[in-house]
Amino acid sequence: MQKQRSLLVFEESIQSPNTMKLYMQNFGKFMKHFAIQDHDSLLAIPDDKLQVMLEDYLFYLKKHLSPNTIPVAMAPLELFFTVNDRNPNFKKLHKMYPTPVKKTGNKAWTTKDIQDMLKSTTKKRTRAILLFLASTGARIGTVAEIKLGNLVELSGKCKAVQFYEGSNEEYWGFLIPEASKALDEYLDERRKDGERIGQHSPVFRSGYKLASLVARPISKKMAQMLLIKCIQNSSILRTKSGKRYDVQTAHGFRKRFNTILKLNSSVNPNIAEKLMGHKKGLDGVYLVPTRDECFAEFQKAMTDLTIDDSERLRSRNEKLEAEKLELEKREKDIRLLKQNDVMKDDAIANLSDQVIVLSRRVEELSRKN
Repeated sequence: MQKQRSLLVFEESIQSPNTMKLYMQNFGKFMKHFAIQDHDSLLAIPDDKLQVMLEDYLFYLKKHLSPNTIPVAMAPLELFFTVNDRNPNFKKLHKMYPTPVKKTGNKAWTTKDIQDMLKSTTKKRTRAILLFLASTGARIGTVAEIKLGNLVELSGKCKAVQFYEGSNEEYWGFLIPEASKALDEYLDERRKDGERIGQHSPVFRSGYKLASLVARPISKKMAQMLLIKCIQNSSILRTKSGKRYDVQTAHGFRKRFNTILKLNSSVNPNIAEKLMGHKKGLDGVYLVPTRDECFAEFQKAMTDLTIDDSERLRSRNEKLEAEKLELEKREKDIRLLKQNDVMKDDAIANLSDQVIVLSRRVEELSRKN
């Protein structure tokens, strides 16, 4: 069946797959509310009736949704009618939007919280996802998108992760040693089960009974469910306000990552934004740090990002040892410079003595002549 022209134009105006999914869901709710069967028939509705329908739908949403959600629910309707050359009075509708309320869910997971989550499961995939999110601060949807080819081995038992490869949103994230190790253990388990893993294999695959079958990536929804299960099976307590918790299930990892980077004064704040996948201001457009430059800044926060207490202690000790070696090297360099200065002084004194001797010989020769 051929797709209706109005729907085709609407879909072509949306660039992001995630936005497409969200818009189609919300548009479908509008269609269902008015028992409308096809999209083209919407365009046949007279302007005055269409305006009343949109206003009535907005009144309905105000009774059933959070004030912060209503603009999201109405956005696909505005786009659909705009790209199909219909002009309902959305300026009037915007005036009737409720005032946004303060959002809950602004807190971050603590290191102790994530430790509790890890204790609640022995599943290698779940543990790898938990540590992946804690180390990269990535959006939960990325676990369904990245492939083995997006991983690069780095020094110090770390890994680089290329997010949104080939798009304008592309950026680099990194796995600290404990996250890298957990991922390796999960991949080894899949290999032992019979999966042939290659560059195009998903980093996180959906559940399987027969590993040799073609691997399908884990869905965003399933990844969310794994996190929720860990929280429920742990001693973590969250406060619920309305439909939201004070710590969001997946976004709490991202907030923790952002907080750790921003509180570390030695981390370049512009590169910290890059490590979050953010683009802000001119630096967001013109600053294009290399992977190595990003990794150098990331390393400054590795100790605080580490979840396991023993790993964090080991990381601190390694950092102290590295700083000690660097200090000893500098002290050695200073001693060498001082020795060189002494040698230079001795050489100058020796040359001065030679000049004096030569001067006396010249005088003696002059007198003899």
